Amino acid sequence: MNLRCLSLGELDTNCYVVWDRAGRGLIVDPADEAGEILTLIKQENLRIEAVVLTHAHFDHMLAAEAVCAATGAPLYVGAGDVPALGDPVRNLSGLFSPGAPLTLDCDRVLHEGDALTVGDMSFAVLETPGHTPGCICLWCDGVLFSGDTLFFGSIGRLDFPGGDISAMQRSLQRLMELPAATAVYSGHGPSTTIRREKAYNPYIR
Repeated sequence: MNLRCLSLGELDTNCYVVWDRAGRGLIVDPADEAGEILTLIKQENLRIEAVVLTHAHFDHMLAAEAVCAATGAPLYVGAGDVPALGDPVRNLSGLFSPGAPLTLDCDRVLHEGDALTVGDMSFAVLETPGHTPGCICLWCDGVLFSGDTLFFGSIGRLDFPGGDISAMQRSLQRLMELPAATAVYSGHGPSTTIRREKAYNPYIR
């Protein structure tokens, strides 16, 4: 697995471009600045087969429409966040970008237990509600894309529409059951591991 992280937009949201040896790839959270994402795709000569939102907050999907249009890739989102795609209050664009409310349509919906296959990579879909009702994580070969569920030393906010502390606690406990060596790539901030978060994250301890 090849992986590049781009920190994009005013909120420094992490966008991940992931591809296999044949150049077949996917994008996790096309946060903003579509030109930056498309430049990387061109430089690496990639064929993007999927664009995935870990959750439907505006800062994770501002470039989704442009990237999907340029690559022809379908847009995936977790089932619980489908309503938020078209709701500027729930996707926060109406609160933080009131001059430019964002609405999107998805092409495919992801559920717990789905396997998203791109090239020779297979990503297990884990439903991890808490930050939003439809938060998902993707796990593949010891790598977890955790969105805003789990950060280095912290977790996603729970005070936005749809936040649920009890659901978040269950989701975090589930992630702690993954192999300790799992590399965690979050929606914001540096990468970490399950081992480190289990030992030091105050929201888990």
